[in-house]
Amino acid sequence: MSGPDAAPISSDEPGWRNPILVIGGTGHVGAALCDFLLDRGHPVTAASRTDSPVFESPAIRRIRLDVTEPTDTAPLPPSVTAVICPWVDNSSGAEPYWIGHLLERLAGVGTNSVVYFSTMWVYGAPADCFLTESTPTAPTSPYSAAHLHNESVLTDRAQDLGLDISILRMANLVGPDQFYRYRSKVSFAHELVEMAVRNKVIVLRSPPSTPRNLLTRTLLHHDLTAVLDRNVVKRRVDIINLGGGSTTTVVEVARKVAEMTERYDGAPVRVEYPSEPTAQPTFHLDTTKIRSIAGSGTDDLTA
Repeated sequence: MSGPDAAPISSDEPGWRNPILVIGGTGHVGAALCDFLLDRGHPVTAASRTDSPVFESPAIRRIRLDVTEPTDTAPLPPSVTAVICPWVDNSSGAEPYWIGHLLERLAGVGTNSVVYFSTMWVYGAPADCFLTESTPTAPTSPYSAAHLHNESVLTDRAQDLGLDISILRMANLVGPDQFYRYRSKVSFAHELVEMAVRNKVIVLRSPPSTPRNLLTRTLLHHDLTAVLDRNVVKRRVDIINLGGGSTTTVVEVARKVAEMTERYDGAPVRVEYPSEPTAQPTFHLDTTKIRSIAGSGTDDLTA
């Protein structure tokens, strides 16, 4: 039997997989991740601030949770692993200490492994450089600074709480999003597709040579599987870059989206962009570490 009424699988049974709590479970990263983890056989709970939107599968348990509310002390569902996909606002008004409070609550219900989705932009505005996990951080926006603050708290609290922490510094995630229509802010790739389909013209706000490293959902889920399947090591803090194998530009991405849209409905799609006297320097996001952990995966925008 499957679904919410199915009998729980014992940890001694061959098909048992760790229960996982996905915090931010209806977000751009978390929603598709919940479906993927459920397909793998994990009991999944999605935590979000509201009860909507609703997953197709009733097997994904839902709880309401506002991580920025320090007075919320309700017990969280027991989960061996928690995946934190935070909504990090660009403003500075949010409570800066929420991540420590959340970690205490997770440890209190027996969670021993935490995966935190950070961003490669904690390195700052990279210019013609090779970005490894040991590259000094230099955030240039409230968004990236907030992520770096959370990374620091995660690193400190891993020691006294005995947690195994994986910090994933993501590139730009692209791929299907089942809750796209509910988003007040969508990924730049979805914006490009919407313009191409509706208007038959993609208008870029950024200079055409603006560098972008793209991480497909297919590759993300492949890599995350290897991270989740590792043996737990108490007080370990592992920082890992997640991204595609090469860096492209926004105009190259726009042209690829235009080509795919033209193949779909046959109508030509133009790409327009601001003039740019000097091309921007590019960067390379080193993904050697995750490749050594997860092996090769599908790195294809059309996959």
